[in-house]
Amino acid sequence: MSLPITWIEDIFAKLALTYGRDFVAQYEGLDLDLVKANWAHELGGFESHPQALALALQHLPSDRPPNVLQFRALCRRMPLAPAPALPEPETDPAIKAAGLAAIAQFLAELKGRQ
Repeated sequence: MSLPITWIEDIFAKLALTYGRDFVAQYEGLDLDLVKANWAHELGGFESHPQALALALQHLPSDRPPNVLQFRALCRRMPLAPAPALPEPETDPAIKAAGLAAIAQFLAELKGRQ
């Protein structure tokens, strides 16, 4: 699935404002509609992760405008959301007490060997 073309238009506007002629010049002589369609295709899948696109736009390279593959790589640097933690398992108090007693006995035996 491709990214909506309106999103590509917004990305291109931001990149053109940021890099000026340098961004537009890299596509000189090419059909801009085809270029945008390619960007939409290459960025497909990020419609469910718009925060990755926003992060990429906030961390653009300062020395040159990115091509679509470089921009996609920036999007992929978005940290993954942490997985939800499982609830702490319930512990049987008798088993816990027996385990702690076994550990205490083991430590006492170790201490006695020294």
